[in-house]
Amino acid sequence: MPEVNIADEIKKLIELQDIDAEVFRLKGELEEMPVRIKEFDRIIKEKESIYKTSEDKLKKQEVSRNQKELDLLSKEEGIKKQQSKLYLIKTNEEYSAVEREIGSLKADNSVLEEEIIIILDEIEATRKELTENKVVYEKEKSNVESEKKKMQDRKTQLEVELKTVEAKRSEFIKNIDKDILTKYEKILYAKASSAMVAIVDDACSGCNMNLPPQVINEVKMKKEIIFCGQCSRILYCKD
Repeated sequence: MPEVNIADEIKKLIELQDIDAEVFRLKGELEEMPVRIKEFDRIIKEKESIYKTSEDKLKKQEVSRNQKELDLLSKEEGIKKQQSKLYLIKTNEEYSAVEREIGSLKADNSVLEEEIIIILDEIEATRKELTENKVVYEKEKSNVESEKKKMQDRKTQLEVELKTVEAKRSEFIKNIDKDILTKYEKILYAKASSAMVAIVDDACSGCNMNLPPQVINEVKMKKEIIFCGQCSRILYCKD
């Protein structure tokens, strides 16, 4: 078995890490899309709820108005009926009783008329509110549908890009020592980020831990893969 050239393998790993960074970026954007879509759906549902609340409010007000108008009509019929009795009454006592009944019905009608005027004003205000809320809802819905279409197009593009990068990675790793690749990938997926880190100012740039001179020398010698004692990432020196 040919001896592994650590210097060459480290160069390959650094290049592989760039490829993996692109894989992580693409996957990250794809994974974020359902969250963004859920937020879009929440916004549109919120606007729809406000619009529907106004719609329900208007329906209840119109039902109330119709009921009050029916009550008013019923009492007006009652007044006419009582007034027709006045011509048939023979005693003052009966006449006074009917007049009191008519007066009571008229008083009720006055209250109903005032309530109808109030509810008509409320209906007018609610109709205006409903129109405004419907405009906001429809505008938001249109915006959300447009954004979703853009996201779907972007998703398709990302999936194509990811497939291309993953194919490039599959081809690239064929030239990397399998044992070294296994160690690299174990660190990569454990950290969900970089597995290779440069030594900067005598410290690991992954965890900022100061490195012993002996470790730094071993890294520079490139005779074996050297790991950071703190974060376990593979160390290398920039040329």
